[in-house]
Amino acid sequence: MKKVLIHAVYRTEAWWTHVGRHLGAESVTVITDKRGRGDLSVTDDFYAAYRRFKVDGASESALVDAAQVRDAISRCRVLRWLPPAKAAAMVLGMAEAMDKALAAIEPDVVISLPIDSYVTDMLERRARARGIPYYELTASAVSDMSMLLYRGRLVASSVPPDPAQVQARIAEIADPAFAPVYVQNAKKFTRMKFRRTQAYFWLRSTFFNLYARVTGDPLNQHYLDAQSWLGHKARAADVRIVDMVDHDWEARLDAFPKNRRVLFGLQMFPEAAIDYWIDDLRLIRQEDMLLTLARSLSEAGFQIVVKDHPLQFGFRQTALLEALRAIPNVVLAPYEVSGNALLALCGVNLTATGTLGLQAALLGSVSVAGQAYYVVDQDFITMRTWEDLADVAERLLKTEPPASLEARQARIIAHVLSGSFDGPFMSLFDFKADAPSDDATQMGRELGARLRRMGPDGEDWHGRVLSELHGRHPGSPLNPVPAGRARPI
Repeated sequence: MKKVLIHAVYRTEAWWTHVGRHLGAESVTVITDKRGRGDLSVTDDFYAAYRRFKVDGASESALVDAAQVRDAISRCRVLRWLPPAKAAAMVLGMAEAMDKALAAIEPDVVISLPIDSYVTDMLERRARARGIPYYELTASAVSDMSMLLYRGRLVASSVPPDPAQVQARIAEIADPAFAPVYVQNAKKFTRMKFRRTQAYFWLRSTFFNLYARVTGDPLNQHYLDAQSWLGHKARAADVRIVDMVDHDWEARLDAFPKNRRVLFGLQMFPEAAIDYWIDDLRLIRQEDMLLTLARSLSEAGFQIVVKDHPLQFGFRQTALLEALRAIPNVVLAPYEVSGNALLALCGVNLTATGTLGLQAALLGSVSVAGQAYYVVDQDFITMRTWEDLADVAERLLKTEPPASLEARQARIIAHVLSGSFDGPFMSLFDFKADAPSDDATQMGRELGARLRRMGPDGEDWHGRVLSELHGRHPGSPLNPVPAGRARPI
C-alpha cells in the first residue's frame, strides 16, 4: 500500500489529512470537489467536462454508459430532482474528473466516508474500472470500533473473531435486562420547533445558493443538497404532522398480541444507506415499498406501528403518513416515544437498512430487513428485490422464535465483529487541526493496519468476495447495468 487516495467531504479534510499521515503509506492524497480544499480538487475538471457534455446533449460517454448514468441519477438525492439532461451531464462530468485524478495519482487504494452522492459513486465506479480497491469507513455498531464497507457490504475478515470477544460484546449489546426509555422530551416536537427548523434550513438554502454563485460553483453537491426546492424537502403545510400522531397509541396496541405488531421504524429520508446499499432500484422507492408492505400486512391481520425518526422532525412530508393512516390497523406513534420502547412492545420490526433491524434480531424479535451490513440470512427475513415483498406476510406467519436466542446473538455479533476493528471513528467530530487528538492518530494507525490486512497483499477482500456479489440483481451498481433495466425514480 504505497499510494492512498482519500475523498473528503466538506469540513473533514483536516481530519482525513491527519489520519492519512498515520496510515503507513508512502503518499496520501486528499481529494475534494471544492476548490482550495484538500490536496487536489476536481472542481475545474468537472466543470470543463460538464459543459462539454451539456452542450453535446450527451447521455453516455466512453467511461459511463447510458444505463449506468440512469442508475447513478436514480440513487442520488440531488440529481433525481434535476432536469435529466443536466443530471446526465453532471454524472458524465464527474466520472471524467474522477478518472483523470485516478490516472494522475495511480493509487493502490481509495478511501472515503460511506458513498452518499453521485460524486463518490463516480469515484468508486471509476476506481473499480481500474481495479483499485475502494473502502468506505464508518463507525461500527459495536461501540468504540470502526468498520469498512463496500457499497454497504461489510468488508469482513475470513478469520472468525475470538469467541470470548463475541460473548463480551453480546453482554454489552444484547443485554437481557434491556430497559427502554419510553418517553423523550415532548417539547422537542412542537409546531414551533417544526417552523424554526424550516426557517433555519430556508436561510441555509438561501445562503448556499448565493455563496455557490459568488464562488463560481453552482453545481456543487453540498450546496445543491441544501436547496429547499428539492422535491423531498418538507413544506410549510407539513407542520400538520404534529397533529397526525395517535396519542392513544398504547390503548390501540393492546388490541393486538405482541407477535402481530410490526414496527415500521422510519429511516431518514432520503437515506444514503438505502440509495447506495440496495441493489434493486425499485426498493429505493421507500415510500412505495412501505405502503405496499403495510397493505399486505394489514390484510394478513397484523398491526403496523409507525415510528418516525426523531431527526426527521421538520423534514418529513405528510404524504407518506397520510397514506399509511388510510390503511386499517396502522398506528402512528408520537415522536417522543422512543424506538427502543416500541421495539420492546412489538414482536416484529421492519426496516430497509436501519439499526433497529439489528436491535430487534438481538432481542429475539422477528427482523425484516433489506441489504444491511449486519444481516445474517438465517436470522432475518430479507428483502433484496421488489418481488420479495409479496411473501413477507406469509413468511411472518410461518416464522418461529429462534431455537436459541444466544446462538442467534452469537452469529450476528460474530458477523459484525468480523468486519470491525479498533479505531475511534468518532475522533472525526470536533477535530482540531492545530491540536489533533490521540484518538485521531490511533484512527490512522488502526485504519492503515486494517487496509493492509484486507487489501490485495492480505486477505484480498475485493478479489475474494466481489465475484460472488456480481450478478445478484440487474439493478446492482456492482455490475454494468443492462440497457433499459435501471429505472430512474
